[in-house]
Amino acid sequence: MKVVIRLFVLLLFVSSQSLAQVSVGEKAPDFTLTSLDNEQILLEEFEDKVVYIFFFGAGCPHCRDNGPITENDIHQMYNNNENFVALGIDAWNESAASVQNFQSVTGITYPLLLQGRDVLVEYYGTANAYDRAVVIGINGNIVYKGDSNVNNDVESVQNTIEEQLALATSNEDLITELPSSIRLEQNYPNPFNPSTSISYALSEPSDVTVTIYNMLGVKITTLENGFRSAGEHTVTFDASSLSSGIYIYRLVAGTTTLTKRMTLLK
Repeated sequence: MKVVIRLFVLLLFVSSQSLAQVSVGEKAPDFTLTSLDNEQILLEEFEDKVVYIFFFGAGCPHCRDNGPITENDIHQMYNNNENFVALGIDAWNESAASVQNFQSVTGITYPLLLQGRDVLVEYYGTANAYDRAVVIGINGNIVYKGDSNVNNDVESVQNTIEEQLALATSNEDLITELPSSIRLEQNYPNPFNPSTSISYALSEPSDVTVTIYNMLGVKITTLENGFRSAGEHTVTFDASSLSSGIYIYRLVAGTTTLTKRMTLLK
């Protein structure tokens, strides 16, 4: 009976050291921790940013040796990018004084967070995976999860961060370039013979129709009919079979209707 009890206790101990963990591609678990500066740091505050996390032990010798690498080769390299954030999390739950000493020894200037053992366990399933690097992408998912000390994967971490920062920049450019309203441009050339281009802009994705009418209101043809993405669009109208005159082209995008005239001269 004693053997069975001991075996049960051993199984409980092993299972407690190997709990569920998150994998690359999964949503990064949120956390709220206090920094050395006595500020509350919430992971969710860094939505749409690339977040680098260094899990360390304040009294861990190899963490102290590798801390400067995280500062010089990661933080200093990307610190000027507004889409990048670096955080250190003490996984040994040591005192603030001990973490302060760790900061002084390593020269780390990014925020160091206290009492983070539970966060490490949530990410790695064990409290023994310190001296590890994790990168959270702009979509909030884990895009890199180190399986050895941070000095062994610097290049992989850098490549991952750069890929994510490039995505962040692309997203910003896309948002910047999107039209602020729905527009229907004057066709070009105008007058035209026999074809002309009609451009329109959408501030958001929408169902769209672009239709051509004569001056009597009779529909000639439909150039666009379907769902279109936000941005600039251009269609071509070929009037080879029509006679000279003034024609009307109409854009309907959602609840918005815009109309302009064009002149065919043969």
